[in-house]
Amino acid sequence: MSTEDKGPFGLTEVQYHKLKNKTIWGGISLATIVAVVAILIPPYWMLHSSLSPFSLLRKVPPQWFPMEFTFAHYESVLFSSQYPRFYINSIILSVGVLIIVTSLSTLAGYGLTRFDFRQKRNFARMILFGYMFPPILLSIPMFVIWKDIGIHNTYVGAMLAISATRLPLCIWIMWQFFQTVPYSLEESAQMSGASRFRAFYEIALPISKPGILAVATLAVQGGWNAYTVPKIILIDQTLWPITVGIESFIKSSTILWPQIMSGVTLGMIPVIFFLYLLHGNWETISV
Repeated sequence: MSTEDKGPFGLTEVQYHKLKNKTIWGGISLATIVAVVAILIPPYWMLHSSLSPFSLLRKVPPQWFPMEFTFAHYESVLFSSQYPRFYINSIILSVGVLIIVTSLSTLAGYGLTRFDFRQKRNFARMILFGYMFPPILLSIPMFVIWKDIGIHNTYVGAMLAISATRLPLCIWIMWQFFQTVPYSLEESAQMSGASRFRAFYEIALPISKPGILAVATLAVQGGWNAYTVPKIILIDQTLWPITVGIESFIKSSTILWPQIMSGVTLGMIPVIFFLYLLHGNWETISV
């Protein structure tokens, strides 16, 4: 009578491999759960702090599931502060950055792909090299230049400055994407009488929609989250976006954490709405 060879822990080879696979998948599942919890705790605590009475936030240990809620902090933010003005400013800056970055990066990426000139690849790499500089390093020189030409402390100056920090990466993305668009399609359109611009507009642009959506997402994210550039470029408090204006809830004697959390929670709504609008196009991006 034959007996099967025993592996580690006195298990057969088949049993050992089954146990090994279960252990690996169990470890992956546990790591995923930990990562998800770590990601969800900050927004949960933000929402929890914005709805809890100020007295509960000082309790030690903290109450993770309070039974008392209030909207007084939201009322204070919306009706007793300049937060609505900051909100509008953030929307204006984000829309402006979206238009500037999307249009310029699309045209620049197309030009780098379709037109040949000396040192083109090195030129494209130098553009990406500009993305390595942090905003704080670029903001002060831009403030000096903007002041000399008279556009500092304006929406236009802030839009151009924020766009300058996002354009290098977005141009690189569109340059790489247009290389996947067959030029033969545009040549066929031009042989049929279409101009180069019409071939670009009706052929290359629709095919490049996934790349444009990716660039638009980066542009909105950069415009909405920008802090350093608006902080330096915009002097007038009535022009501040949410990221800068939220500092008004930091007083000399105390920090109004419930108001800060309420403002941050409200600030997430436009971003979520924007992503929802793009939701129908994510399948296109993934393809």
